[in-house]
Amino acid sequence: MKNYTIKSFFSASLLASSLFFFQCSGSGSSESEGVEVEVGTTSGPFITVSERQFETMKMSWGSPKLEEFSEGISVQGMVKVPVEGIQEISAYFGGYVSGLELLEGEAVKKGQVLFYLENPDFIRLQQDFLEANSQLSYLESEYERQKTLYGEKISSQKNYLKAEADFQSTKAKAESLKRQLAMININTDQLKPENIRSKVPVYSPINGFVDAIHLVQGSFLDVAGKAITLINTAHMHIELVVFEKDAANIHKGQKVKVTIPDLSNTSLDAEVLVVGQSINNERQINVHADLVNEEDEAKLVTGMFVEAKMIMDPKEAWVVPVTAVVASEGENFVLVQREKTEAGFRLEKIPVQTGLTSDSMIELLPNASFDANTVILAKGGFNLLP
Repeated sequence: MKNYTIKSFFSASLLASSLFFFQCSGSGSSESEGVEVEVGTTSGPFITVSERQFETMKMSWGSPKLEEFSEGISVQGMVKVPVEGIQEISAYFGGYVSGLELLEGEAVKKGQVLFYLENPDFIRLQQDFLEANSQLSYLESEYERQKTLYGEKISSQKNYLKAEADFQSTKAKAESLKRQLAMININTDQLKPENIRSKVPVYSPINGFVDAIHLVQGSFLDVAGKAITLINTAHMHIELVVFEKDAANIHKGQKVKVTIPDLSNTSLDAEVLVVGQSINNERQINVHADLVNEEDEAKLVTGMFVEAKMIMDPKEAWVVPVTAVVASEGENFVLVQREKTEAGFRLEKIPVQTGLTSDSMIELLPNASFDANTVILAKGGFNLLP
């Protein structure tokens, strides 16, 4: 059988190093050793590689493995705080700001005074409540008296109804004022004429940090105006952006590998909690994932950019290293060791169809030429095919 030599696979550097090696070894051969190709099976030709070439090209052997295999979808996202962890501090009643001594990023505790609001209207509300509340005992007694007299046919129905209306309207007014004063943190149970005040405190409703301050000392805070934004970082989640084409493959409970570009050695495990049910104008959906280990949240900062890989549901498949599959002339091939000879190794070029791909492994679709005992060229095959 006639053999011939393929030299096209040598790069310039490899050819130079090979020639240097032969010169130093004192070889009397007039031409460098090459890869021999001969007619083989219907699958493709046989390729012969010497042991010296195998070592020089840093090749290695491997075998297909039948194992659970899954593909990952690469996505990007940000660290965010859930809605319940964000609190906007505003005012039910307008007022002038005083006592504001906070800094952005400063920690605050629930019940801590953030600042004070001052407004003459606060005095009027307290006065109206005290006046209405002081009349209640008299109006209630008068109502009960007129009710008894009316029942005994001594007093007219008109007097009875008037007494009832006065009592009920004043009671409603007092209750309304009580609720309004509670909204500005004034306890009516302790309110007396001598402790009426024009300045009221604004308390923090949560433990957290000051994210933003929207006013300055001495400014007037309008009704429902935004004063301070607080965030509670006790729980943070990862908000990921998934393109429309991958949306159907995402579901609750799916595993996610999160990496932080600024912390190259940091890899965190997360799990999909909520999958968005609508696609935005950029043809994307939002996916919310929680870290499996809550202690890892200490490594996160709100607004931090993250990269993630969403792991698809695993399936059993034959897999080989990505480097074992060689593309040539529009097809993919795997080189299988068929014989160990004195000259080296005889490899057969087998065409393959591939499926899912991970970082270092690739799925081989069913092929009768492969099993767990098949020895394949796991690395270095790209040098052997044009």
